[in-house]
Amino acid sequence: MVHLWGSKAREGIEMSKSALGETANGDIAVVIAGEKLDSNLVYIGCQMAKGAKRKVHLVHVIEVPRALPLNATLAQESERADKLLKAALELAERIGCDAVAEVVQARDGGSAIVEEAKDHKCSLILIGQVRHGTRQLDIGKTVSYVLANSPCRVWLVQDPNPVPALQTT
Repeated sequence: MVHLWGSKAREGIEMSKSALGETANGDIAVVIAGEKLDSNLVYIGCQMAKGAKRKVHLVHVIEVPRALPLNATLAQESERADKLLKAALELAERIGCDAVAEVVQARDGGSAIVEEAKDHKCSLILIGQVRHGTRQLDIGKTVSYVLANSPCRVWLVQDPNPVPALQTT
């Protein structure tokens, strides 16, 4: 159902605009990391972008070890990135969102994400993380870098650590 007039139509547009910021007019970057959470991030990003008439940049970073040249061909990682981004693009297409996918090879994932957001003048970065363990929150170096250095808003979505199924005997 599409609401062309009335409170629900305005509500969706207003939510998208407030998520991006009062004066924001940039696109949305969605970090694709290969977690189950990725499809949720793509869905949220596409819904917001669609409401605000923006584009979604689906970004996957391949971190290249320092022992290799930055432009080294990493076949397994490239194949995985291709599969992840194809699935994300298919979801964006089903939603009716204008999306582009990019694979970036870099030494550090956090700085690559921040640079992509700057290059595309993004107003929002959506990044996800699955919590591992039950102790203090460890957001990791990539998420920490993005939160500290982003030129725009960052939404961090964290999934809880999957609870192992109880075994019955």
